[in-house]
Amino acid sequence: MGDPQGSGEPGFVRPATAADASAIATMQETCWRHDYSWPESIFDAVTASDAELAWARAVIAPPGPAHRVVVATRGGEPVGFAGIAPCTDTDAEPDTVEIVAWEVLPTERGAGHGSRLLAALADTATSVGARALSVWIAAADDHRLHILRSAGFDSDGAHREIAYDDTDSDEPAGASPVTLRQIRLRAYL
Repeated sequence: MGDPQGSGEPGFVRPATAADASAIATMQETCWRHDYSWPESIFDAVTASDAELAWARAVIAPPGPAHRVVVATRGGEPVGFAGIAPCTDTDAEPDTVEIVAWEVLPTERGAGHGSRLLAALADTATSVGARALSVWIAAADDHRLHILRSAGFDSDGAHREIAYDDTDSDEPAGASPVTLRQIRLRAYL
């Protein structure tokens, strides 16, 4: 995963610390705003302080050993992050962990940070006894799908649609949902 002292070498991935919570929350919002054409109300549904608190808890007091968060840095500064947790899909095979977050700042994409984060998650998952990684990804996200497939992930045929209520709409609540179509990919470790 790189230099254990975090000297700022390019391509470094390390375990997240509580000090990273604010940067993780900011990166998440930045990436989501860049990647998804959602109404402002959806982004506003979670405050920055709520997101920071949630990430701090995930890092400081994870619910179990298979809950982990890692951060990619360039020059010592966080440029991406990723997290895993036990897979809760009802059809998941035993010993499967799920990638629940995987983001790289738009300005840092193409530099290998996403691939390094995936490699760190695979190492981390293996260290807690996982035999497979799964991830739900936007079906139209060709960039991430390419990275995942090149890392050995394949679609397992599962898909879902997540509807978000567009409260910015002039229509009644629920009349104009924003829908995100996702597919699930899996890799065996």
